[in-house]
Amino acid sequence: MFPAMQPAAEQLRPDLRHIDSWIFDLDHTLYLMDAANHSRVEESICLFVQRHFDIPREPAWEIQKRYLREYGSTLGGLVANHGVDADAYHDFVNDIEALELSSNPMLRSGLARLPGKRFVFTNNCGRFARDVLERLGVGELFADIVDARAMNFIPKPRPAAYTALIERCGVTAERSALFDDSARNLVPARALGMTTIWFNNGQGQSHWKIEDAERHIDHETGDLVSFLHSIRI
Repeated sequence: MFPAMQPAAEQLRPDLRHIDSWIFDLDHTLYLMDAANHSRVEESICLFVQRHFDIPREPAWEIQKRYLREYGSTLGGLVANHGVDADAYHDFVNDIEALELSSNPMLRSGLARLPGKRFVFTNNCGRFARDVLERLGVGELFADIVDARAMNFIPKPRPAAYTALIERCGVTAERSALFDDSARNLVPARALGMTTIWFNNGQGQSHWKIEDAERHIDHETGDLVSFLHSIRI
């Protein structure tokens, strides 16, 4: 358990008492993956691109990374420009067994203490997200999952993705908090008035830098579970 705070320390805790909608990225945020699994996913995406275009690895890798930079996800570029079947892509890339996920009681208790509703907001697949949540033991804590399909395959950080989130979930931006390992995904959220938390965990897209980060990031943490247990609510 986390120790009780002394009065002085209490005032230093992040104050999120205005929040009633808690929005979480999935990959590298609600769960982490080791370097081997991260490399496996990247290679799976590259292989999918290779097979789709019947090209060698090097140009496939360039397409993969260019679409990630330009669209927010490789799939976003593949759908927009080539009409790729998103289900086929996700089935090929996602391997939940390889992640070896298990119940996370401390994550569960941290999420459970949050007042209001919790949502997943991911560029990945909703079916995969539901499986991840169930394996982590937190599935019933979430009101909805806004995935690539719900965004009409226009991924974060494109503004249309956030419009889809707000319209589907009925959240009010000023009373919402977004947790994401990608700082660039926080920029549109902050512009809408959301409170933004950068999960700077050294994995995923947490190494991608943004200009004027202090304008777009309200809070930063390297330990999501500790942060959830420490905030004032």
